[in-house]
Amino acid sequence: MAMLERVSITPMALDTDKGSQEVSWVPVSRSKPVPKVPHIFFDDGEPWLAANAYALHKLDSVVGNDIKTVASNMSHLKAYACWLDDHGVDWRHFPKRKKDRCLFQYRGFLIEQRKAGLVSSSPATSRMGAIIQFYRWAQVYGWVDRKSMWEDQSKTIQFYTSVGFSRTMSVTSSELAIPNRRRVGAALEDGLTPLTDENRAALLTFLFERGKVELYLMTMIGFFTGARSETIRTLRLSSIDNALDDPTIPSMKRIAVGPGTGVETKYDVSGALLFPAELVRQLERYAYSARRLGRQARASEEDRTLLFLSERGNAYSETSFTKLISYLREKLAEAGLDQFRDFKFHQTRATFGTQLMRLAMSALPSQVDAIVFVRDAMLHKDEATTWKYVKFIEKEPVKEALSDEFFNLYVGKVGNVETLIDKVTFNDDA
Repeated sequence: MAMLERVSITPMALDTDKGSQEVSWVPVSRSKPVPKVPHIFFDDGEPWLAANAYALHKLDSVVGNDIKTVASNMSHLKAYACWLDDHGVDWRHFPKRKKDRCLFQYRGFLIEQRKAGLVSSSPATSRMGAIIQFYRWAQVYGWVDRKSMWEDQSKTIQFYTSVGFSRTMSVTSSELAIPNRRRVGAALEDGLTPLTDENRAALLTFLFERGKVELYLMTMIGFFTGARSETIRTLRLSSIDNALDDPTIPSMKRIAVGPGTGVETKYDVSGALLFPAELVRQLERYAYSARRLGRQARASEEDRTLLFLSERGNAYSETSFTKLISYLREKLAEAGLDQFRDFKFHQTRATFGTQLMRLAMSALPSQVDAIVFVRDAMLHKDEATTWKYVKFIEKEPVKEALSDEFFNLYVGKVGNVETLIDKVTFNDDA
C-alpha cells in the first residue's frame, strides 16, 4: 500500500557560476527549510516523482506556503496511489478505450464506494477534483504525453457577490468530475445545512449520556460560538483565562483567536469570538478538573497549554479529530440515530450561523446591520459567505423559530442549558 511521508525541504537553486565545470545546486539565500512537506511512496518504496514535484509546486503557489492546502491535495493523491498499487495500474495508463483508462476506472471505483456508503458524496467529489487538477498540471509540465485524457466542457455557475447580488461565471468541467449529491434546498458554508433543534439536542444528549466530555464541550463550542474545528482544537488555557466581557452584550465574553494567540483560524484571520459567559464558566471548570489535569500531565511541554487533549495527552490533530467524528457517526448509527449518518462537525458552525442570523435580523434595525454583526462574529473573510445565511433563512421551506436555548444563552437566561452543561461530570471513566 502506498504511503504518505513528511519530509523537510530546503529550497535549492542551480549554481550558475560560470567558472565551475560541474552542475551543482546551492541553498536559496534567505530561504528557510520547509518542514513536513507530504511526499508519496508506492508500495515498492519508489517515490511518486510527479506527485512529489506537484506538492512542491503547490507549496510555491499557495498563499503563505500553506502546508494544509498541500497536505489536503496530497492525501487525495495518496488514496489514488493506494488504488493504483492494489490494482497494479500505472498512473499514466491511457489506452484508446476510455473505460480502460486509469482515471475512468478510479472514478467508477469512487462512485461504487459512495453507493456503498464507504465514502460520502462531498469527499468523493473533492478527491476526484484534486486528482484531475494534478493531471492537468502533469500534462502542462510534461509528466504525461497523452494530450486527450478526457473530454472537457464549459459550465455556468451561480454565486453571490459581497453585497448579495447574484452573478454567473463560466468554468471548465471534466467529464470525470463526480457531482456532489447535495441535499434538496439551500446550503451554507461548504455545502452543509444546519441541524434542527431536535437533532442538536439529540446529539448533545448522546455525548453527555456517554460521558464524552471533550467532544461534548467541543460540540457545545461549535453550536454556540460557530468556531471551526481547527480553532476549537487549538484553544489554550490562556484563551479561557483571558476572556473579556463583551462591552455591548452583558451575557457574552470575547476570546481572541488568530496569529499571536496560539489559536488557529482559517486564512490566519485575527479576531475575537463571542462566547456565552455560562459556557466560558464551564470551560474554566473543565480546564482545572482532575480529568483534564491528568491528560495535561501526560502531554508534551508544547501541548500542555491546550484546553483539549486526548486521553494520552496528545493534541487533537486534523487527522485524529476526523477519525473521532467518523467513530462518533458509527456510534450514533449503532444507537439508531440514522439522521447523523452524514454528520460533519462543520454543521455545528452552520447551525450557529443560522441561529445568530435569525437573532440578528429580529433584534437589529436593518439587514445590513445583521450581516455585519454575523460576519464579524463568525470571522468571515468576506460578506458573500455571510449573505448565504440570509438567503438560506429566506428560502427555508418551513420557517423554524429562533431556538429558545440559543436565545437564552445570548441574553443570559441560562435555564435548561445551564442544567445540561452542569450535569457533565469531569471524571476519568470515559
